[in-house]
Amino acid sequence: MNLDTDLIRQFLLAHAETILTWLVAGLVMMLLARFELRRAVRKSAQAMSESVATTVAACVPDVAHAAAQATSGVPAVEPVASQRAEALRRVALDTVAAVMARGRWLDELGNLRLPDDALLTGQRAAGADPLLVVAPQPVVQAYLFAQRTFEEEAARVQDSRRGAQRQQDALHALEAEAAQVEQETASIVLRFEQVNAQSAQGGEAGDYQRFLIQKYNTLGQREKEIVQQRGTLREQAQASAEDLAFQAREAAQRYRESLAPLMQQLREAWGHGDAPDVFDTWLRTDPMHAEAQRDAA
Repeated sequence: MNLDTDLIRQFLLAHAETILTWLVAGLVMMLLARFELRRAVRKSAQAMSESVATTVAACVPDVAHAAAQATSGVPAVEPVASQRAEALRRVALDTVAAVMARGRWLDELGNLRLPDDALLTGQRAAGADPLLVVAPQPVVQAYLFAQRTFEEEAARVQDSRRGAQRQQDALHALEAEAAQVEQETASIVLRFEQVNAQSAQGGEAGDYQRFLIQKYNTLGQREKEIVQQRGTLREQAQASAEDLAFQAREAAQRYRESLAPLMQQLREAWGHGDAPDVFDTWLRTDPMHAEAQRDAA
């Protein structure tokens, strides 16, 4: 079989750009596949290393404890229990800081002067708290109860905040429209004076004058409507802001009340005994009132 080299050459010349594009695309795909394969291998190796490290860290205290008991025969100390207690102490301190920050976050939700990006971040981060792993069951139950309370109160206050923000946005839009109407009215008055000056010099501008007068009347009517709407909307926005602030204070108070069992369980887990009246002053504290007192001072 004889190959027509001229025909093949013509075909290659006619489709050179397409062939080159496909070759480059194939090369890029091969490079990407190679990169993804290497990254997958690194991830699997890292995951295996972390798994081995976790397993070893969990087994070493038990093995050391068993060896110490086998050699001495006297269980003088319990390193596993002490390590668990120390882990609980460290994790619980982080948990206490987190739940306190969540309470402040609920308070700040009620302040419309704070933009959304200025609020405390990370208070509703996903993922389980390490306390759920190292804490006893009563502490876990108290934490979950407080977390459910926080989620419910946060959702309720955020809905109210979005509603109040919509009214604030509507009020700002109406104020912007009022400023635009005022600017257009001033411009019409200026043009009307210019047309009157031209008419006094013998110019003919009757139709244009009537157009300006009609537009001036339309803007005046719209300005009256804006004044009425703005007054009503300002009252509604003020009422929504006050209601939001009240809801946020109440939500923060309910959340603090739900934290009292958790704090008490943590005190008992740390060996401080049963003292239910420790948090009475904390529960009666109104952070918004305290902040207002600081601002006044």
